[in-house]
Amino acid sequence: MKKGFACFLFVAVVSIVATPLIAHHGRGATYEMKKQITLKGVVTEVSWRNPHVAIYMDVKDGDGKVVNWAFENSNVSTLARQGYNRNTLRVGQEITAVVNPSAAGTPRGLVVKVILADGKIVMSRESGANPVD
Repeated sequence: MKKGFACFLFVAVVSIVATPLIAHHGRGATYEMKKQITLKGVVTEVSWRNPHVAIYMDVKDGDGKVVNWAFENSNVSTLARQGYNRNTLRVGQEITAVVNPSAAGTPRGLVVKVILADGKIVMSRESGANPVD
């Protein structure tokens, strides 16, 4: 009886502790992971902070209205190991961002890759670097 209760207690505790960890990296509910959109615009802010670096960019929509998009990227240490820093993207810089869009339809996305004006690809998850989780 004691072994059965101990096993039940162990499973219950692991389930309770693991749920928040899975939820944090459950980006599938936040972003459309099977869809990618490409947006061209101008960087308005780069928030070089943990848990995830955020890139903000002004994009003109189909009607010519400027919409400020927010893109979630990897964390500071992962990007730094890949050779990026807070000056890789600068305010006023024109870029193209390929992102997984928000599942809610808001102007948010998860970075797949960023393409600089000269065609150089940076911060790319496609090469296996900068993983989704």
